[in-house]
Amino acid sequence: MTLPEQIKPGDVVLTRGTEAVSKAICLMDDSEVSHAALVLDGDGLAEVTGEGLHTISFARAREGHDLVVGRTLTAPADMAPVLAVARRYVEEGGTAYAHQQIVLLAVLCVTRRIPLPPGGRRLVRTVLDQAAAAVNAMAERGRHPMICSEFVHRCHYEAKPAEPYVVKTDGGGARSDGTLLAWARSRPVLPRVPALPAAGPFDPAAAEAALAPLVSAYAAAATRVPLPGLPGDPGEEQLLSSMVAFGDALHRADSGAAARTPEQALEKIRAREAEPDFVTPGDLLRSPSLTETVRLPAGGAKPGGPLPRVR
Repeated sequence: MTLPEQIKPGDVVLTRGTEAVSKAICLMDDSEVSHAALVLDGDGLAEVTGEGLHTISFARAREGHDLVVGRTLTAPADMAPVLAVARRYVEEGGTAYAHQQIVLLAVLCVTRRIPLPPGGRRLVRTVLDQAAAAVNAMAERGRHPMICSEFVHRCHYEAKPAEPYVVKTDGGGARSDGTLLAWARSRPVLPRVPALPAAGPFDPAAAEAALAPLVSAYAAAATRVPLPGLPGDPGEEQLLSSMVAFGDALHRADSGAAARTPEQALEKIRAREAEPDFVTPGDLLRSPSLTETVRLPAGGAKPGGPLPRVR
């Protein structure tokens, strides 16, 4: 399928993936979408994935996604400056950046006020361990982690840091209390918790397989549907060690050195979430700076709402 006529160069294309990590992003961000890209021209989109920042056809972008939402600036503007920034990133920095959805999911898990039903801690710890491995793998390849929606936000802001180009967001529900990050920083045992090394190289397929039953169980908790046979929740120190390991991986990726203390590792997660460019696909979907122009399913599927939140 070619790009719908309602979607123009410079517009934002948001999609919802059908795999476990994408579903979990929707759950943790209370959103209908899990990925973001920017329209360049013709049928091409610019997006950042695990392979780097590159261009992709609209038909290819729809593969493995069951919802596509097109959004444009609410206040019409010349999109040439936005497109110029996007092309510069693709041409000059395409190999410098990479995005693994598991990293976005890990930050959401510990900085959003999410419920933790039985099995919730197991899900979060698995996400953190996989995300630490993903960040370490990017660093080994000389790539800097960049969230897909962060790229879209940067293209608008760097085009002109003023109205109407700046895409306003509401922070996506981040809180200073009631989060796992706040809980971790208050634990007396934290200074003695080691950052365990990420287990082996990051394998997206293996991560997906490990997370699929845990995400299903987490979503089922909203309707109280029991899913027996899942492993039990980790203890306090186990969960803390995975949080510290993820923060340490982020610290290494940015500075080239390990965090000096567990507290510094956790501070790196907080700082990452607090960066102006930390924008999620859900933030772009909710932004008043953008207006929806088209909404359609992919592959004949009927588009639906976000997966149920656990209350």
